[in-house]
Amino acid sequence: MFSLQPDTFARVALCGSLGAAAGLAVHDFVRRRRLRKLGFTAADLSSKDAVLRKWAEIAVQQIPEKISLTQIESHAWSNASEYSDARAALEKLGLERKPVFVASPQKWVVEFWRSKEAGIFAAILDAPPCGLHTEFMVSYTDGSTVSFENTEECGRRHLENYNWIHCGLVAPDQLLDKALRERKEHHVGQMQLADCVQAYERATNESLAWRREVGFSPEEMKQTYERQRRKRSLLGRLS
Repeated sequence: MFSLQPDTFARVALCGSLGAAAGLAVHDFVRRRRLRKLGFTAADLSSKDAVLRKWAEIAVQQIPEKISLTQIESHAWSNASEYSDARAALEKLGLERKPVFVASPQKWVVEFWRSKEAGIFAAILDAPPCGLHTEFMVSYTDGSTVSFENTEECGRRHLENYNWIHCGLVAPDQLLDKALRERKEHHVGQMQLADCVQAYERATNESLAWRREVGFSPEEMKQTYERQRRKRSLLGRLS
């Protein structure tokens, strides 16, 4: 996403790859033109830090004021086999499957799972850029929550009262063990579906409000870019 320096082309040319250098130059030109359409100025493209700062501004502008969860009849999961594995794992743990909700306006999907453990519920989410993943959330009487999800570290800060902890690519039973170990005494007790939906909505919306206030740092945007780049590279090798 950053412009290539002149010495990059020199090294390519010295290797005899003039055609490749020309291709990179065209790619860089097209990329800059697309960025300008997004509102980037010449000053925004002057350095990596400037690009990251502009990205951060655009990202904040795209954050909705709030999301609302609306129940839907069904959902075509982006990865059917991963969903099947997650569902089987939660059923094995004794959780009760509940309806699917879509979070508007962002259009990511949450399927809630009611737990017999007090103060804890689970969810299977289909949400870009994280994709399909599972999380266990603990809800407390002071309104705070903490969520344990089987995703890789995102490199972003989280609001302390509504923390999302990235536990890596682990199985749902390990997420539950983590939630049980770290659950405090002031949990809300046994939860019904409405309690789960309300807790998730509140945690998300207060986190969105906080993020609009504090914005994104250039380092957070760099981490996001690096994660997306690694993911694209991995998908390219697998295809």
